[in-house]
Amino acid sequence: MRFFKIAFLAVCCLLLSACSSFQPNLTDLMQSPKLTEEQAEIYEALTNAADVSDVQLKYPKSGDYRSAFVMFDLDADGEDEALVFYNMPSWGGNVRIMVLDHQQDEWVSVYDAVGEGTDVTEVDFQVLTASGRHCVLIGWEQGTSENTSISVYDYTGGQLRVLYESEYSQMLIEDLDQDGTKEILLGIFKASSKTGAIRLINDTEDGLQSASRVVMDSTITGFLGIEIGWLAQNQIAVFVDAYTSSTQIVTEIMVYTDDGKLRSLSSHYGGLDRPLLREVPVRCEDINGDGILEIPVSLVEYSEEEREEDNRKNLLQYLCLSNPEELERLGEADSAENSQAGSVTFTFSPVWTGFVNLDYGFRFQFPEEWIGQVNVVKESDRNEWVFTLRTEAAEPPALLRIRVYGQDEPRDVFDNLVYEQLEKRGVYEYYAAPVKSSAVPEQMQLSMEEIRERFSIVKS
Repeated sequence: MRFFKIAFLAVCCLLLSACSSFQPNLTDLMQSPKLTEEQAEIYEALTNAADVSDVQLKYPKSGDYRSAFVMFDLDADGEDEALVFYNMPSWGGNVRIMVLDHQQDEWVSVYDAVGEGTDVTEVDFQVLTASGRHCVLIGWEQGTSENTSISVYDYTGGQLRVLYESEYSQMLIEDLDQDGTKEILLGIFKASSKTGAIRLINDTEDGLQSASRVVMDSTITGFLGIEIGWLAQNQIAVFVDAYTSSTQIVTEIMVYTDDGKLRSLSSHYGGLDRPLLREVPVRCEDINGDGILEIPVSLVEYSEEEREEDNRKNLLQYLCLSNPEELERLGEADSAENSQAGSVTFTFSPVWTGFVNLDYGFRFQFPEEWIGQVNVVKESDRNEWVFTLRTEAAEPPALLRIRVYGQDEPRDVFDNLVYEQLEKRGVYEYYAAPVKSSAVPEQMQLSMEEIRERFSIVKS
């Protein structure tokens, strides 16, 4: 931070100077933070090995490794090597990768090659093969490509050997079968051809291979996220939250089978009036803490006018699989040679129903008596949501008010209602006031203690 302040002051001084026609270049002034002593030694070895003076370091844009100097024990000899990303503007083109080893008290370049993109998106190290060695994963970005690409390398004999390469839109790395080596899950969407797929990469006798590929529904327009979790006891699954329009999200579920493949459940959904859809970009999660992931869906159908008027799009249910015993029959039903085995239909049941507001990061679980009987209306002049009884009355009776204050926002006089603070998170403070009314059945009225139990913060 100190460096950036100095750089900013330098810019100001140059702009105010009338004695020079020099025009400052912000890119030159805002250079990367000062290198540590070790990094300076590596940088010197890098420039000597490259034999050029215009080396430009490249920094990964995301992930746990954000430095141009990534230190890791690549060859498992007990000492870290340096993986450095750079390019030379005078040469142009892609980022280069150099591996430097610490030998006899100095850093020495042992490997240098051209990468697969003009920028590095991320770097990671994972055990992906039976060798037990850490593979190097590097994400690449090309300005002309609609997707990022991933390269998986094995570092042996002082060389980075490519094990697998692919483009991707979303990537997740997990040990699905709990065998000590992880699998790669890639979500790939091509806007140009309007096609989406999930690809599972496994370690095989022939190396890292695409062991399974599931084509997404043709309505998919992009990914919101991919989660791996329990669909039922002893059944791991992949939950893909994807957009079907600019606002609508659908979930597709794929189970991970004993033979290391993915099998989609989407053609076997039953017991639903609508598919697993909602218009709030919330992802699958274990909302009730039972270890199983639930799928959020819209609670009610509504028109565009109703959605704007009473926040119906924010009324959600989280569903779980209610007949997991049918999973054992899935392979038989999908098998061509067992076409007479009978169809499999998966049904879902709600475990949570309520109101979710992502803009202000909170949600409120309805008691059973409220489901289908309560609307939520936002006060037009402030960040307050009123939960009202669904009636034909011109002014439906209120049951609850939840108000959100931003940082340093002045507190209003509370209209003769007693508001109590529920929680404080970041810049927001959350307050609530139960509303007692003779027009509301007693079993639908909540105490402040019940309100606290049902209110929660949405995970970011």
